Amino acid sequence: MISHRIVIAVFAVSVWLTPAVGAFDYITSRGAGMGGAVLLSEPSASTLVNLPSGGISDGEWQVEMGYNRKYELADLDYVFLAGAYRWRAVTTAVGLSQFGGTELYAERTLKWSLAAQFDSLYVGASLSGMMVDIGNNYGQFRAATLGLGASYRTRRLFLALDADNLTSPKLYEQALAIEPVASFSWELRGESSFSITGRTIFQNKEKPRWAFGQKIRLSGGSSFFWGVSTKPMEYGGGIELRVKAGSIFYAATVHPVLGLSHTVSVSYRSGTVTKKRGNDFD
Repeated sequence: MISHRIVIAVFAVSVWLTPAVGAFDYITSRGAGMGGAVLLSEPSASTLVNLPSGGISDGEWQVEMGYNRKYELADLDYVFLAGAYRWRAVTTAVGLSQFGGTELYAERTLKWSLAAQFDSLYVGASLSGMMVDIGNNYGQFRAATLGLGASYRTRRLFLALDADNLTSPKLYEQALAIEPVASFSWELRGESSFSITGRTIFQNKEKPRWAFGQKIRLSGGSSFFWGVSTKPMEYGGGIELRVKAGSIFYAATVHPVLGLSHTVSVSYRSGTVTKKRGNDFD
């Protein structure tokens, strides 16, 4: 009988060595629970790695670390560490992640982003590098790519565009190129204690993928969030617990066939906060 670990390894290789939406995408703390939609008004460090969305004050820094288990399979574990810092009108963020185990298949990604603010507009770029290590002496493969993004912030409405994999990288010479991927994200911040978010992902030869989510603020700065996405149709939800300057996140999503995936993460922020979060234009 074929070992389930071999099946998982074949699955990982077939998914990650061929073109895929978000091949260099970085998992965020809330993403699994919001269908992949992005909370632009209150971004965490992992969000800032992917998207120049602003939302932190001059002198503020953030650190975030987390763990994701896909479909309750240990061989598909994903761990990440991210940090972000703002100096004057410039925000930078860096993220390190590993997907898979070290024996059969391991995928390590380093992503760095830099964004500048022009009044209510943020414009940025990212550099991503990936190293794939296949066990049993099959070797290592590397690829790198470039991304661009922009976002616009008002008091209630937040908009963002980003494009990644712009260089169509290959992990090895004979491999199929990883296709460029673009997305449009938006958030409507309600007058009361909620935000509605959405994201549409576009890729060549693929139908758009849609994601919708909502965050509901609770007492003490904590919140509940939920979401849904297409291709495949998945449902998710989660909670953020605020503890002084830190947050603890739990997010989960359910695949109709493969089952449950969940993310647990913690973040901490410090520095000089000069404006209320979500109305920050300085």
